[in-house]
Amino acid sequence: MIFVTAEKLHFVCFLSLGLLSLPLLTECNKIRLVGTSRCSGRVEVYNNDVWGTVCDDQWSTTNADVVCRELKCGTVLEAKKGAFFGEGEGQIWLDDVQCLGSESSILKCSHRPLGENNCGHSEDAGVICSEHVRVVNGTNRCNGRVEVYHDDKWNRMCTSEGKAAVSEVVCRETNCGSAVTPAEAPYFGEAMLLGEVNSICFGNESSLSQCKHQEFKENCVDATVVCSNSKPIRLLNGTGRCSGRLEIYHEGQWGTICDDRWGMQEATVTCRELDCGAALSVKFKAHFGRGKGQVWLDDLECTGHEMSIADCPHRGFGEHDCDHNEDASVICSEFIRLVNGTDRCSGRVEVFHDGKWAKICKNWGNKEAAMVCQELGCGSPKASQEIFHFGDSGLRGYTSRCADNVSSISQCTFENYMGRCEGASISCSGIPSIRLVNGTDRCSGRVEVQNDGLWGTVCDDDWDIKDAQVVCRSVDCGTALTAKSGSFFGPGQGDIMLDDLGCFGNETSLFHCRHPTIGESNCGHSEDAGVVCSADIRLINGTDQCSGRVEFYHGGKWSSASSQHWGTNEVAVVCREMNCGNPVQFSGSYGRGGQLSWHTVSCSGRETSLAQCTFGPYARSSQDRTEEASVTCSGNVKLSDGHHRCIGRVEFFDKGQWGGVCGEAWDANDANVVCRQLNCGRNHKITTNAEFGRGSGPIWNSQIECNGLESSLSQCPQRPFRDKTCNTTLVAGVVCTGSLEARLIGGKDECQGRVEVRHGEVWQTVCDTDWNMSKAQMVCEWLECGNALTAPGAATFGQGIGSVVEADSCFDNVTTLQQCSVKGFRGARCGHDHDAGASCASPIRLVGGSGQCSGRVEVFYKSKWGTVCDDEWELANADVVCRQLGCGHAVSAPSSAHFGRGTGPIWLDNVECEGQEAALTHCKHPGIGQNNCGHGEDASAICLGSLEMPVITLSPAAEVKWGDRVEITCTVLTQQLGGTFVLKRTQDSVKVERFSENEAATFVLPNVDFSQSGSYYCEYQKKLPNQVIFYPPGATADLTVTVKLEKPSISLTSPHAMVIYSPDKISVPQGSSFSVTCSIHSSYPGGIFYLKEAHLNTSKAIPAFDHSVFFMAYFDFPEIDYKSQGEYSCVYAVNVSTRFFSSDPSKSLQVTVVATSSSVALGAVGGVLVVLLLALAIGFLLWRRRRMGAGTLVQFVNRFGGAINQDTEDMNSGRGPNTPVKEQKHSRGAEDNDADGDTSIESVSEELVGRVCYELEPLVFS
Repeated sequence: MIFVTAEKLHFVCFLSLGLLSLPLLTECNKIRLVGTSRCSGRVEVYNNDVWGTVCDDQWSTTNADVVCRELKCGTVLEAKKGAFFGEGEGQIWLDDVQCLGSESSILKCSHRPLGENNCGHSEDAGVICSEHVRVVNGTNRCNGRVEVYHDDKWNRMCTSEGKAAVSEVVCRETNCGSAVTPAEAPYFGEAMLLGEVNSICFGNESSLSQCKHQEFKENCVDATVVCSNSKPIRLLNGTGRCSGRLEIYHEGQWGTICDDRWGMQEATVTCRELDCGAALSVKFKAHFGRGKGQVWLDDLECTGHEMSIADCPHRGFGEHDCDHNEDASVICSEFIRLVNGTDRCSGRVEVFHDGKWAKICKNWGNKEAAMVCQELGCGSPKASQEIFHFGDSGLRGYTSRCADNVSSISQCTFENYMGRCEGASISCSGIPSIRLVNGTDRCSGRVEVQNDGLWGTVCDDDWDIKDAQVVCRSVDCGTALTAKSGSFFGPGQGDIMLDDLGCFGNETSLFHCRHPTIGESNCGHSEDAGVVCSADIRLINGTDQCSGRVEFYHGGKWSSASSQHWGTNEVAVVCREMNCGNPVQFSGSYGRGGQLSWHTVSCSGRETSLAQCTFGPYARSSQDRTEEASVTCSGNVKLSDGHHRCIGRVEFFDKGQWGGVCGEAWDANDANVVCRQLNCGRNHKITTNAEFGRGSGPIWNSQIECNGLESSLSQCPQRPFRDKTCNTTLVAGVVCTGSLEARLIGGKDECQGRVEVRHGEVWQTVCDTDWNMSKAQMVCEWLECGNALTAPGAATFGQGIGSVVEADSCFDNVTTLQQCSVKGFRGARCGHDHDAGASCASPIRLVGGSGQCSGRVEVFYKSKWGTVCDDEWELANADVVCRQLGCGHAVSAPSSAHFGRGTGPIWLDNVECEGQEAALTHCKHPGIGQNNCGHGEDASAICLGSLEMPVITLSPAAEVKWGDRVEITCTVLTQQLGGTFVLKRTQDSVKVERFSENEAATFVLPNVDFSQSGSYYCEYQKKLPNQVIFYPPGATADLTVTVKLEKPSISLTSPHAMVIYSPDKISVPQGSSFSVTCSIHSSYPGGIFYLKEAHLNTSKAIPAFDHSVFFMAYFDFPEIDYKSQGEYSCVYAVNVSTRFFSSDPSKSLQVTVVATSSSVALGAVGGVLVVLLLALAIGFLLWRRRRMGAGTLVQFVNRFGGAINQDTEDMNSGRGPNTPVKEQKHSRGAEDNDADGDTSIESVSEELVGRVCYELEPLVFS
């Protein structure tokens, strides 16, 4: 035996608690509030190492309450929408969040897949939490036990003197009105494992944090509070306090609630808030009479877990489309409720007696149990009541005695029980209000429901897997496998009770789902709905319907499977029976199943159902650490025979095998569901001609009819082909966007947005530095989205995440893009604020009219022409069509196939243009391919006529030097002179307007710089008395701003700066001195010359000095040595607008250092010879000049740039300095003539300068 000391035991306990809290800490680190305090701000979620926001679609107080609780921020005060705390950046991680209110993290609430949304950052959600106080365990958010945040932790508040002042502060801080003093202190449970504090307030504080708090040393009695509630509700005209027309108090007056979407979830919240027990039924159409005054609320969407009816999502106070004929009502149980049960018909029994709730002690009989079940509309008690136990409470206990003639528990006699009272629990059978008919077993068939003693069917309008889940749960049949429509199990008889059901999936009855009035429908029995449930097996707490903890129906009840001996055979059977494909994993953590009995399961792996396997009882001991069995399956859909997992032939798992899907009825909605289920983005293209082969399995003979919003293909209605079989040569396939090398994200549809490219499974954004229209055009064509209209940069469609790549040669064509997708793209230095985008427009045409400017509107998309539905079709839509076609303005927007019915797909529906859009597909619409129309609703347009596009010209050229003056001229051919020209740039929002009375307008860039390069185009607008005519945008012209540097010159200068040499080679005596001169013509000052030596790879740098546009620098060699010999060249470098540019190297100068062993005499002789040669040359020139009558004047330049003046008289004729000199006319090229006309140093020929020398100590040339 091992003994553990108390200290060690405490350590082990604390260590265990710490380890258990790690997952909670990890979850907490994934959410934050960005705003004014730690407990109010914009909600942000951490995923994939990036923070992102939450969209406010479906955002409610219940969602906000989960956030506040997760961040330990007290009670929710407000759920904010519309980017109340400012717009976030980057990703929007969550959308359509729908919490029940009991979740530990917002990430565990129902929501779209992470990153999937239809929102912008203007819809970022936020919350305001109470931060310092929370009210818990109450009947609504404005009453309960008080806990206070003090010393960085939550503490229980203890009752003490001054409670009234504290209550006022609590009610004020939680926006719950003023404090109310009940006749008797209510009981809201006891706090456990919290610190204890006493709070002292004056009563005028705005927050409990402003009160004084001190540790409480005495026996603590939990402080409670009951507030008046800032939005109280009441029931009027009913038979008692808990039935009647519902009214809510707002802005000083009472008003009613409209019965649109009124259902059991809303009734449950109402009854709880009024402390009226359980909701028994909802009533419509002013059942308890018409109210007066305001209709305050409409379109309520409660989950059933909200603490107050005002906390449910709704249109907004005073926003409605109802009158008092639609006032909502409710009937609550009033005196009886069941608490902590598995459904509304089970739980711990509590009664309302003497103005408060109390529990019934366990020693009661079947008569009382039957009365409770009947009073709650729950049928009769189930047998063996002693096995049901739904916990206990600290409420006061009573025993009950009921006479034989009573019909309600409230009519019984209650006596206070002084001993230990264990609360009675009950589980009622429930009235079988639903059944499955004509199926293959007890858990499949046509759905029928009972109302007022009559059975009727359910219409399949909006019938989906969520509705089927409610049915399967109601009939105790495990998990819903498929939702059947089109009277799959045969047509029923009698009334059609329910239509247009909208279940969340967590309801306990179809009647609790949203629906029109019972008995109202627009269906026939050919539309009767059906379901197929898993019958004997269900998967609990999984991430989808193909994963979770395994529970099976055995011996008339549900049991858990022990993980002992659980392996691949058993998992294969479960996946097969659930139609979930292949087994992936046979272990995992999906929670514990509570009080279910356990069994061991043994399968061979060939069974079609788990019920065919062998079961054995499994007795668990208190020390047993065996877990319940779990399973993860691959899912029931895969894509086969494509080059990527997101492209290929669609295969669906059914009846234990994989098979293809018939392509006859395959459409874009079906393909979208497949792509979403496989986490492959959206549908890019569907195929039906077996492009990916037929496969080896069967082709399922069913029509799949998805609406495009389902999360898996099994959720879509499926019905067999009527009076025919599938043409098996047509096999469904899909190309999802996840398989493409490029995609557009963040736009209105998949044809506009931020450009992202794929390398492997990683998506990267593109830098906008070298992004242009031609590259955008390539992307548009590859995505089959038509032509590129704009190629914006600067993260126009929002900033992406991950790495950024260069817009280089990878975007030259589709082939290079595909090659780079495999090999990888070159990384860029851009940030995501420079993400490139593209806006494509599908080509359109008008068909069936009198010419190209009138007819039925057709759109070319995915290589197919399709029509546009006339829902919401107006003149503004037609105007966009006409302008896109260059047909002027629209004069009419006919509907109802005015120019005849089209064929093929209907690409657009519910189009809503503002009139300024550049293309029809840029208008607001649900999505390309999404419609509910036929070709009898094809839209048309009749246009005014052709309008010419303005033409753009760039002067002096399309490529200019930095600093040049550029003129951009827009010209239009029109009779409507006197309009406004608009110059725009595709990369950003640059927009310049100029009114002109003529047919042209010129925009001047006086000193162009790099920021002004880009693709420009012109627009023209003519304002008429009643409208503005927008001419079609003109073609783009690319303006490129460059810096071009000439090749510099290299030369030598004598020590006396009298002669300039420009040889290719030179020999220099050791110890001599000379200078190398670098020079260049340039319009860019402030540069630096580099003298580079090739062999030693060395360089010297000297700033250049200038003479107007001529720049030079001298590199002195005061006493040359052998180490200085080598091959020299000049390079000019300059920094222009923060960018560095350098010229090509000049021609090279070879410098050789020779020894000084030659005698001075030799040098002198050499010098004399040179002087004699010079004298002979001068004599010859004088003779020639006198003979020819003309000569050439060579001017030398000193180091300071000035010409060396000729002081002496002309040696030929004695003329003065002002006497003109005639030049000998002889044949010369154009270049020489230009040189003669220019007397600056730049025009002196290097060849001439190199030949003329004037030096006392000449250098020695080799």
